[in-house]
Amino acid sequence: MNKQQLLDLVVRPTLAEIPNGPSGETAIMMIIAHESRRGEFLKQWPTGPAWGLIQMEVKTHDDTWLHGDSIWDNARTLGIIGTDDIPPPHYSRLAWDLRYNVFMARQRLFMKPGALPTDLARLSRYLKKHWNSVGGAASETSYMDDYLKW
Repeated sequence: MNKQQLLDLVVRPTLAEIPNGPSGETAIMMIIAHESRRGEFLKQWPTGPAWGLIQMEVKTHDDTWLHGDSIWDNARTLGIIGTDDIPPPHYSRLAWDLRYNVFMARQRLFMKPGALPTDLARLSRYLKKHWNSVGGAASETSYMDDYLKW
């Protein structure tokens, strides 16, 4: 996937509509660079539980909708759900909706402690700790390395 087109056509416009969203631009791009191998995978291959460019697991998707403080209001603001929509969108939407990937990643990061670091190395460590699981394959520099290679 073309990094600049994804950033210009999907990531920036989506984050611009989310209150406090634009601060997550580099984090979202790092997640996509690492988790989906720069946009190669839309589902964890061959049978894993993660979906979309952000490779969000079903239980994480559902937990974000259940416990996110701003997710319902922000989803309505972005037109992801209507005013009366319940339940939330199905996790499989992550496989086909680029904007939904950006939205869900940013909403999940809102649930984590502290502000997103601006330094690439610190942000990579933050994502290893707060996006990747303790037993996940990423190293503390994986997100930064994959982002820079892209």
